[in-house]
Amino acid sequence: MLWVFIAGVALSAGLVALGVLVLAEPFNQYMLRSGVQSYAEAIAHKVRFDAQGRPVSLDDQIGPWLFDSLSQEVMLRIVDEEGRVGFAPDPRPQPQPLAPGGERFDPDRRHFVVIRDGVAMHAATVPLEHSGRRWYAQFAASDRLVLRMRNSVGLPALRQGILATCAVFLLVFLITIHVTLRRALAPLSAASAAARRITPRTLDERLDEAVQPIEIRPMVQAFNAALDRLQHGFQVQQAFLASAAHELKTPLALIRVQVEMGPDDERRRFLLADVDRMARQVQQLLMLAEVSEPQNYRIEPIDPRATVQEAFDFMARVAGRYGVHLGLRIEDDVRQWMADRGALFTLLKNLLENAIQHSPAGGVVALTVRPGGFQVSDEGPGVKPEHLGRIFERFWRAPGGSGEGAGLGLAICAEIATAHAWRMQARSPGCGLEVTVHVGEAAPRSAVCGEGEGQVPAPTARAA
Repeated sequence: MLWVFIAGVALSAGLVALGVLVLAEPFNQYMLRSGVQSYAEAIAHKVRFDAQGRPVSLDDQIGPWLFDSLSQEVMLRIVDEEGRVGFAPDPRPQPQPLAPGGERFDPDRRHFVVIRDGVAMHAATVPLEHSGRRWYAQFAASDRLVLRMRNSVGLPALRQGILATCAVFLLVFLITIHVTLRRALAPLSAASAAARRITPRTLDERLDEAVQPIEIRPMVQAFNAALDRLQHGFQVQQAFLASAAHELKTPLALIRVQVEMGPDDERRRFLLADVDRMARQVQQLLMLAEVSEPQNYRIEPIDPRATVQEAFDFMARVAGRYGVHLGLRIEDDVRQWMADRGALFTLLKNLLENAIQHSPAGGVVALTVRPGGFQVSDEGPGVKPEHLGRIFERFWRAPGGSGEGAGLGLAICAEIATAHAWRMQARSPGCGLEVTVHVGEAAPRSAVCGEGEGQVPAPTARAA
């Protein structure tokens, strides 16, 4: 837009320059005649008369020096109604009134050209009243004097004035355009910032159309309509996920009952294991649908130590079944966190469960709680560096992994962390996996992952 304004100014300047070139000569002639007449009128008011009412000299403000020094270039006559010269600062004897081509004096001839010694002179006649008698002031200036003055003084001064005017005009124009565009685009910048803040968890937010310029309101309306469709599709997806998982729970329970009523053999054990695995996946789908909805959270100040101890005790029994040792360390300066108590329990449980499932028998899973968050580490095979960036994706499982999960446990953890504005990072130091959750103000705004590190993707980049 700024370039359009600059192009317009340049085009205007070009048109002005073209007009000056075309009209320069007629304009010069007009200005010469106008200048001669104006000077004649000024002189007419400076003529001195004697006691008898006859013109005898000029006012000191003009003085005779002009006509003495430039007697060949300028002429002055004070003429009565009969054409007799009453006063003329001309060294020549018997000066005659000014008239073109030897014609007689005509008081009605206001503008004309006289030739003096082969030099063209522009002349003007101006009436003058004194003591009830009419006189006429005639003034003439040679073209060569005017042109010389114009070329030596007038044009350089004019060029400098034009350049200075253009520079000031351009400066004022650029400043004005900058301020105008900045104020005009401020609502658009605010709308862009508001659009960047909209995430899958804030799809109910809309851009304010009223504060936008009329020209971009259709674009804002189209953007809000797109958000409406996106929100509707997201809600339908979440509702379908929850409904499908809920509807599967009853058939799975009936299947389990049917299997348990059969003979107690190896086939029965395999079928029960498959049914339990499917039931767990269905439960995780329900949990994922629940933690993906912001209205399901009740975030308030809590003492995390009780919830941490509850999750640790709950998972200690699971660790015993796997032959894994579970360790807990809570630092003394741990204070309140802003969190949903149930969601925090689920987050801790899933992280510990994932670590237990991937640890060898006799391995150690450590849970460390600090004021700025907590960390879960295990002694399993770890995750390859090229896979760390995907461990928080839904349904993703490491190639060749032996875990029993469906790839939803860490995805649920990522949803909970995102809802709390926490930051999750995973690191594979060479032996096992370390998952760190940064809580509250301790959460870095932009965590940079080095080699062997991964982090929860930003909410705007998460797949719906």
